[in-house]
Amino acid sequence: MKHKFLLRVLGVFSTLALLIAALPLAPVSAATLTLSPTSGPAGSLVSVTGTSVATSGSLVYILFNGANISTATVGSSGVVSGSFTVPTNLTRGTYTVSFLFTGGDSAASQTFTITPSITLASGTGYVGDSVAVTGSGFTPSATVSFYLAGITAPFATTSSNSSGAISTTITIPAAKKGTLSITANDGGATGSAPVNFIVNPKITLSSANPGVGDTITVTGTGFYDGAVQIAIDSGTAVNAGVSVGSNGSFTATYEIPALTRGSHTLKVNDAWNNNAQVTFDIAQKITLTPTSGNVGTSVTVKGSGFNTTGTITLTYFGQSVTVTLSSGTFTTTFVIPGVQAGAYTISATDGSVTSTATLTVTTNITMSPTNNASTPGNVGQEITITGSGLKANDTVLVTFDSAQITVTPSPVVDSNGDFSLKFKIPAATAGPHTITVISGTTSKTFTFFVEGTAPATPAPLTPEMGLKAKQPVVFDWEDVTDPSGVTYVLEIAADQNFTTILYQIKDLTESTYTMTDAQKLESVSSDSPYWWRVKAVDGAGNSSAYTGAGNFTVGFSLDLPAWATYVLIGIGGLLLLALGFWLGRRNADY
Repeated sequence: MKHKFLLRVLGVFSTLALLIAALPLAPVSAATLTLSPTSGPAGSLVSVTGTSVATSGSLVYILFNGANISTATVGSSGVVSGSFTVPTNLTRGTYTVSFLFTGGDSAASQTFTITPSITLASGTGYVGDSVAVTGSGFTPSATVSFYLAGITAPFATTSSNSSGAISTTITIPAAKKGTLSITANDGGATGSAPVNFIVNPKITLSSANPGVGDTITVTGTGFYDGAVQIAIDSGTAVNAGVSVGSNGSFTATYEIPALTRGSHTLKVNDAWNNNAQVTFDIAQKITLTPTSGNVGTSVTVKGSGFNTTGTITLTYFGQSVTVTLSSGTFTTTFVIPGVQAGAYTISATDGSVTSTATLTVTTNITMSPTNNASTPGNVGQEITITGSGLKANDTVLVTFDSAQITVTPSPVVDSNGDFSLKFKIPAATAGPHTITVISGTTSKTFTFFVEGTAPATPAPLTPEMGLKAKQPVVFDWEDVTDPSGVTYVLEIAADQNFTTILYQIKDLTESTYTMTDAQKLESVSSDSPYWWRVKAVDGAGNSSAYTGAGNFTVGFSLDLPAWATYVLIGIGGLLLLALGFWLGRRNADY
């Protein structure tokens, strides 16, 4: 029995031994690898530590994504320590870092994540600066956007190349004084590590050479909140009444005070005593107001940047005058004399420096008097036209509604470029008319309104109503006056309604008319008299009403009733018969 039990125990152990022999052998040792950091941009320096049972002093290869990138050795206690630089030609992503032992130990590995990175060529400057930016580790051929910390909208963009690198310039956006944290991202989960740019206050002027009294624009960036103060040459600061905006910027206007020629400093302070300054030059300068005009125009000349005291000599149109300086400035006026149109140089000198400005003299043609529809003129009114700035010896042509006006003597521009002429408005209808003046290549058009008021109706005088007129008949009426002159129209008719007009006589310049022999009227009775009337017409064609119709007779006429006329005719007939009978008897007696 004991032998059988022993045999069974041995069988169990034999089976266990076979099972154990069938199990895989455990490694002699397990090497370790640790990275610090585990992520970063291309070009980063990464520390590598680990352990190994390999022979002390044996060589260890450090592989980055399978490629040897550095080496280390196994220490006496099995510690492995080394470092490597992340290759710069790789794009964002996760890569394997591993040990390869030459002393017989097993390999060990960890992962390293490459993140994008950017570098600024300058770390300090001003709003609006263009700063060069380089970067790597971005997604190839992707849009890369630049951001300020805390702001979700990008302020600039660029594109990465096929290797995930960028090279561009960015413009520093508006911001208050301080440090801007700038990052870049191609749309991946993480962007570049932030880089800093320090913004400093800065001011610019709208003119680097302003004159005394000029209003200049001062633009500032990189300031803190509060009203800015402006001072020149350490003078008393002036509150410009302009506050810095939320982006650190402001714009203010400032009038340049009386300053002498040379360099000056303008300084701006904000409420937090952040300041910036800029230099500008006051140079000798003259300004003209206006810069163009016609003969007779008054021109104001202002100068600055000359000697502090003394005088300047101002020269214009061949004339020179002396003007006293005050703190390097002066103001004077002159009137443009009679000259031809063109550009003329005005100069000022203090004996040391000279400044010039250009004055343009323009042509000018005027008409007097002028009128409008509310206050029109009249036919025959005298018009005066003068001109200046024209070419000497040019003739002057005047037209009225395109018809040339004869002016005696014929007007010609004199040596100073001037002319003057007069003419009277010709007969024209009421309303607007065009007067054009032409001299050489210069022309000017005016509108002249002729009055439209009709003259008064004449009062008839002779022949008087119902009376017999002697031949030749003389018609007379009262005079009518009108600014545009008056003529009359006389009508003589055979009926009161003037349906049968015997004579219409126009353009009578006198208030009387004597009929000619050719116009002798036949004798009529009072039963069928002649009728007459008259009206006045002014030079603008405005007509008065006709006078009331008046009647008159001419020749032999008895104002008898019809029956009496017949009786007289009968008696006349009887008398003729009696006369014939008497003559017959007398002849018979002989």
